[in-house]
Amino acid sequence: MHYRYRISVGYPKKAWPFVCRLLPFVYFNYPSNYPFVGKKIPSVCNKGVTLVELIIVLTIAGVLAALAAPGMQRFVASNRLTTQVNDLLADISTARSEAIKRNTITGICTSTSGTSCTAGGNWANGWFVYYVCPATDTTCAVGALVTVKMHEALTGNNTLSATQTDVSSGTTSSVDTVAYSKSGAFSSQAFTYTFTLCDPGQKQSRIVGITVVGQTSVSSGTC
Repeated sequence: MHYRYRISVGYPKKAWPFVCRLLPFVYFNYPSNYPFVGKKIPSVCNKGVTLVELIIVLTIAGVLAALAAPGMQRFVASNRLTTQVNDLLADISTARSEAIKRNTITGICTSTSGTSCTAGGNWANGWFVYYVCPATDTTCAVGALVTVKMHEALTGNNTLSATQTDVSSGTTSSVDTVAYSKSGAFSSQAFTYTFTLCDPGQKQSRIVGITVVGQTSVSSGTC
C-alpha cells in the first residue's frame, strides 16, 4: 500500500505492518552480524603449520612407510608365487584334457619360442602346451607339434624345475618334457613327476606332484 494512501485513510503510524515499511528488515544494507564467509580473511586462512610440526609429520610418515614396506613386499611376492603355480596347474590340466579330446599325444615342455620344445631348457624361461598332429587332422603336418598354449618366462627371479621319479627304483632325474597319452595318463606310467616353483627372495616354494595317472596335488615348502 502506498505511503500517501495510508496517510489519507488515517492509518495510525504504529499500526503500519513491517512488510509496508520503505526498508524492510530483509533489505538492510548492513546486517548486525557478518557471517565468516563474507569476511575478507576467512577462518581457513589462519596461520599455517610451523616447520617443527611439518618435520614431525614427515618423520611419522617415514616410520610408517618403513614398517609397511616389508609386509607389502611379502604380500606381492606371495601373490606372484600363487599366480604362477596356478598358471602351471592350468597348463598341465590343459595338456591332459587336450589328449583326451583330440585322441592324440599331448605334452608340456620347456620353450622360449612357443612353437617347439627346448631340449635341456629352463622351465623358468617359459613353456608351452602342444599336441602331436594326428593323421586324421588335415590342418597340420602329421606328427608335427601344434601349439595349444604358451607361457612366458617367470617374473620376480623365481625358479621352476621339474623331475621324474622312477616308481620301481626311486631314481630321480630332471626333465624338460611331460607327455600324455590318448587316455590322459602319462605316456610312460613308470614315472611320477614333481614341479618345484621357488621364490629365493622369500625362501618359499610351491611343489606340484603328479601321479602316474595324471592326478595333481600342491604343497608348500621352503627353498
